[in-house]
Amino acid sequence: MTLLADRRWARDEVARLDPERDNERIAHLTAEVRYGDPLLVALLYTVAFCRQMAVPSIARVVHRGGASPIMVATRKRNDDTLMLFGEFMRSGHSSPRGRAAITRMNEIHARFPIDQDQMLYTLASLTFEQERIPRGLGLDPLSETEKLANFYFWREVGRLAGIEQRPETYEAYWEWTRSYEASHWGYSDGGRAVVDAMIADFVSRVPRALARPARGLLLAAMEDDLLDVFGLEHPDAAVRKLARALVAGYFRGRALLPDPGERSWAEAFGRAYPPQPDLSQVGFSPRG
Repeated sequence: MTLLADRRWARDEVARLDPERDNERIAHLTAEVRYGDPLLVALLYTVAFCRQMAVPSIARVVHRGGASPIMVATRKRNDDTLMLFGEFMRSGHSSPRGRAAITRMNEIHARFPIDQDQMLYTLASLTFEQERIPRGLGLDPLSETEKLANFYFWREVGRLAGIEQRPETYEAYWEWTRSYEASHWGYSDGGRAVVDAMIADFVSRVPRALARPARGLLLAAMEDDLLDVFGLEHPDAAVRKLARALVAGYFRGRALLPDPGERSWAEAFGRAYPPQPDLSQVGFSPRG
C-alpha cells in the first residue's frame, strides 16, 4: 500500500485538494510535476503562441518588423518566458518569488500597446491549451479538478498582471475565447513569420532525424482553422493518427508509471541562469 501511495503521490494529493482554494498547488503538480516533460511543455506553449499570432493586432506587437526578440533570438525568448512561468508555478502566484516573476513579465511588456482584450486572449491561450490540444485529438486526460484549478490559477495571474474584467467562470471564459477568435483571427505576414520561427524552434528541440515527424506532430496538435489562418499544410490522416497514438501513449504511460518527483519549468528552461537567479535580469530589457 505504501509503495502504491508513493507511486501516485501527486495524483493523490490533487484528489484531496480544492480547485479554487488550492489552485497554486494543483497547477504545479499537474503542469510541472505530472506533465512537466520539456518537449510536451514546448509543444503546448508553441501552439498557444501560434494561436495568439492568429490575431493580427497581437502579431504586429510581437513581430515588430522582424526586429523583436522572438525573431532574432527565438530560443532565448521562449525559454526565458517558460522559466518565468515556472517561477510562479513552482512558488505560487501569491508568493514573493511568484509575484516577482509576474512583475518582471509586466516590466518586459509595459511599453507595448497591448489592450485589455489582447491580454485576456493571451491569458486564455495559456488557460485552455493543456486540455484543448488533447481534446482536439479525441483525448481527455485531465480531471475536472485539474481543469478548474488551471482556470483559477491563470485567472489570478491575470489579476496580478493587471488584466481587468476577467470572466468569473470557466464556461464564460471559454465562450468569450471562442467568440474572440471568431471575430479577430486573420492572416498577417508578421504573424506567419513568428509562427514559422516558433515551429523552427520547436523542431530544433529534437534530434535532426526526428525533425520531420516533430513538425507533423506539432501541426497535428493545431486545429484546421488555425492552420488555415496561416496557410499551413494540413497533416494527412496517417500523421494525425500517429499523433493521436503518440499523445495517447504518453498519457497512458503517465497513468501507469509512478508520478515524477518534484520538478519545475524554471529548472528545465532556465539552464542558462544560475539557480535562483535575479529575476530582474531574466529576459530581454523593456527596450528589446
